[in-house]
Order: sequence, then C-alpha cells, then structure tokens
Amino acid sequence: MASKTVATPKVDKRWTLEEWLKLPEGPPFYELEDGRLIVMPSPRLEHQEVVGMLYFVLDRWVEEHDLGTVVMAVDVALPTGRGYIPDLTFIRRDREGELIGKDGKIHGAPDLVVEVVSPGTKVRDRYKKMQGYFEAGVEWVWLIDSEDLTAEEFHRTEEGYLRTTTAGPNEVFEPKALPGLKINLSELLGKPAKKSGQRKRSK
Repeated sequence: MASKTVATPKVDKRWTLEEWLKLPEGPPFYELEDGRLIVMPSPRLEHQEVVGMLYFVLDRWVEEHDLGTVVMAVDVALPTGRGYIPDLTFIRRDREGELIGKDGKIHGAPDLVVEVVSPGTKVRDRYKKMQGYFEAGVEWVWLIDSEDLTAEEFHRTEEGYLRTTTAGPNEVFEPKALPGLKINLSELLGKPAKKSGQRKRSK
C-alpha cells in the first residue's frame, strides 16, 4: 500500500498562529516567529539524552508534590502570536484548564519553559526565543547546555529576565521555580565532569 504524501508547508508566506496550529504532525517540525515558519533542526543524541532525563525527573517531582503538568516538545501558542516548541513545558495545576487545550496543545504563556540548547540552536534559544518568551509573559525559563551540562534559570521582571540560579558541570541545580528540587545532570547522565588534565582510564 502506497504511503500518503504530506504537502510541505510554504515557508515563504506569512502564517497566522491558527494556521501554524493546524500544521500536520512532523517531522519536519516548525516554530512560528514574526509570521514566518522556522524549520527545527534534527536533535542530536546528547540533546535527547538530556531532555529525556530532565522530563523523567521533573514529571516525577511535580506528580509527587501535586504541582501541575510537565509536557515534552508540545506546541505552545503564545499570546503574542508566536508559536514555539520548548523541549519541556510546566503548567501549574490551577492553570491547566486555562492553558491546556482540547487539541493537546498549550494556548497561552506557561509558568516555565525549558530549552536544552545545542551548538546549532544556542544563539536563537538564548536571544530570539528568550525575547519571545519575555514578551509573552512566561515567568520562568531554564537554559540547559547539552554539551557542558550547565544550567541557568531566569525569572521575569519588568526590566527583563533576571538570572536567579546557575549550576556548572557536576554541580547541583536548585531552581527557585520549583523549591526543593535538586538536579545534578552529570550524575544523572553518568557523565561526571573531568578534572583538568585528567586522562581517561583504559578498561
């Protein structure tokens, strides 16, 4: 039986948020910025390992404490008309009915978004998308570097995002957005930080 061919969206036209939400399920995946579709690059292995582990930890934490919902790579239709696909999104329990649509997508500004940055996405995640999240009213943003396993947390203020928490490789990340949560990515992934001049042991 012949497979059904899906038409490729025209990336050179201006798109509305409603049109973006109706795009067929990828791949390829697209984000929407200033009326233009942005093709999302295929993720690297390191990126997916970090996303998977973070989802496991966060989902378990919020469930144990009845805090809300964590979703992975779901369309987020921001009130400013942008459409992003954060690696992870957290929504407080009291806002689930307001933000989680019947289509399984997020409509509005989440309480927390997590972007796991890779070499090919680092600049856009840190500047363009951060600006987009700020303008949309997203209160908390985490940037996790998939290469060196550093973590940064930012809290929205009237002047812009204020970096509130950081953790280097093999350090414990204690975000203020979820008090009590502690994450050591290096340990979780079995990739402890190497000391300067340390040589890899032969097996």
